Amino acid sequence: MFDPQHAFVDPLLAWYERNGRHDLPWREPERTPFELLLAEILLQRTTASAVSGAYRPFAARYPAPETVAVATTDEIRTYVAPLGLVKRAAYVRRCAQQILARHSGDVPREYSELMELHGVGEYTARSVLIHVRGLGIAAVDTNVRRLLSRFFDVNPDRSRIAVIADALAPSTGSDDFQHAMLDFAAEVCTAGSPGCPSCPLREPCASSEG
Repeated sequence: MFDPQHAFVDPLLAWYERNGRHDLPWREPERTPFELLLAEILLQRTTASAVSGAYRPFAARYPAPETVAVATTDEIRTYVAPLGLVKRAAYVRRCAQQILARHSGDVPREYSELMELHGVGEYTARSVLIHVRGLGIAAVDTNVRRLLSRFFDVNPDRSRIAVIADALAPSTGSDDFQHAMLDFAAEVCTAGSPGCPSCPLREPCASSEG
């Protein structure tokens, strides 16, 4: 009988332990909920490698909602400009103002409240809950959708993949599982030239040719 835990989750986590991008600055365990939220906003429509260089000075300059709220949009824009999509400067500032006004400076811990913040969508809200509360859920982006649709040979419909991802997510260590899916999709199960011949998930993968 096909066991998703044995066929997908366990080998994926083993691969991540050996090969994952553990040096990404927003994955450092001491990061605050606000710093994690900042990272997710910066990562929207931008690669992790691009954000990596800009994140440390950005988080150092704006470690809390109070420091963002008193800054001008133009000042914030100087930090995010290298990433493109400079409108994120306004997103970050308005988001910080909302956190101060509605949540006394604390990043909300409920999905509905996160979704009310400016610049926060479903993926960002779920990712924050995974990292801040340790919820056993998953966040689905283009890369996760590609990985799961290939492995399970299912239609890459976002809602269907989200159900599969949540079912796979462990009750503890969901952050590692999320990172593992993202890193594996970026390094092995890529969009253009997937590394199928050397893929550790090749044998049980429904899309493998042998």
